[in-house]
Amino acid sequence: MRLAPQRRLPLSTQLVGVDGGATHVRAVHVEVEPAPGGTLRVRTSGGERSRAHRQVAGFETPAERGLGSADTLGPISPAEREQGWAWVESTARCVLELAHERGAARVLLGIAFPGRKTADARGIDFALNGPRVPEFLSQLEQLLRSEGLELDGELLGLQSDGWCAGVGEAHADDGGLRGVRDAYYIGGGTGIAEALCLRGELVRLAEVEDWFPRGWRMEWDGAGLESWVSACGINRRWADITGLGLPLEPGRFPEDRVQRDPRARELLEQAGEALGQLVSHRLVALQSGGRPESGHAGPIRLERVLVGAQLGRMLADARTQGSLRRAFEARLDEGLRRTGLDALYPPDGGRGMQRREFVQLSRLAHPAAIGAAVEALSQWGGRD
Repeated sequence: MRLAPQRRLPLSTQLVGVDGGATHVRAVHVEVEPAPGGTLRVRTSGGERSRAHRQVAGFETPAERGLGSADTLGPISPAEREQGWAWVESTARCVLELAHERGAARVLLGIAFPGRKTADARGIDFALNGPRVPEFLSQLEQLLRSEGLELDGELLGLQSDGWCAGVGEAHADDGGLRGVRDAYYIGGGTGIAEALCLRGELVRLAEVEDWFPRGWRMEWDGAGLESWVSACGINRRWADITGLGLPLEPGRFPEDRVQRDPRARELLEQAGEALGQLVSHRLVALQSGGRPESGHAGPIRLERVLVGAQLGRMLADARTQGSLRRAFEARLDEGLRRTGLDALYPPDGGRGMQRREFVQLSRLAHPAAIGAAVEALSQWGGRD
């Protein structure tokens, strides 16, 4: 998606992107201005607000109940309904605080949240790590307007966090997909967020699922892959191993204990192996590609694999060098050798994570929030 220059937003309108997760939500002020070459410069202003969702007693997520689809959940209970309202409420508070800080009379708002969306994209139909909230946007609009905040136009439907992360990485000043022709993004926070860029364009994963299955549908070592490589899944496993309650307190995360607790080291090694296996699988799939008529026929050689969100920050953490990162690199190396792709993706000299130059870590703190704002601006700019 190319974001072409549009007419300017009114000075009284603030562009805000929202990135929601199972435990927290964040709203970010995004600035867009003309750049040389007739393009736009996209960046965060430094203004942001984050809130933890209020946890409702008696509500258990589908993951906690061992349920993997909406068909097995039954009707929405009062506790689930209240937890859904808590998600709406924390989102509204972030947006309101950001708007009040900037003195904005109105906001143009884009929102990314995990989970399967309702048919009209205005609600959450199923979330493995959260409640169903079928009227999310209607409730949010009502709450914001009741507090005197005007919305610039109708809210764009809830967006995929993976798609928005890809949009953010493709358009932001420091985005890792900016100017890259063929690339794969994997972020691990609440769950797995993925994006795929082929021949310079972001691809909707639903369109290539027959040969590029989404990661949250995949399994590794007898469990959902998401439970191994997302930060939420890693922390839940750690809580089960140690008996610690969730949410984990500061200083009690596995990366905090990895130097002195072999259980933490083993867990992070397993996460690294799962990530290496996933990336290897993606590289093999792209060599074959989809049907020629789809426009994505292989072989496709990636210029970049970009790791972001909390998973990227964990890989960048010096404390995980001997566990998560080493295991990831070893499993990726093994997969490349086994499939004959080692010559296509050779080491570049032996510099830790950079020894395979095509694997990089995202430099953006909130790519999905940026991408959600860009999506909202793109739709707004197309109005008559």
